[in-house]
Amino acid sequence: MDNETAFWAIVGKVQTMADGGIRVYLDLPESAIVQAAELMAYKREGVVLDVVCRPKQEDGRDEPDAGAKQPRKIHI
Repeated sequence: MDNETAFWAIVGKVQTMADGGIRVYLDLPESAIVQAAELMAYKREGVVLDVVCRPKQEDGRDEPDAGAKQPRKIHI
């Protein structure tokens, strides 16, 4: 599993665990079936992931414009 898995998501829930850990739930779009399967394979294999998150722009770009108004909501 050397490939990168890329998708956009909305944070659905952040929860603290009894042991002090943190669990994050992500809501993915219906088009992310392949990526969800890849995440399931990572889970099954016990793979530790490097995760980088950045806001997705409404026009599909990844990098925000300096001074551009940031969207408050993302619609799936």
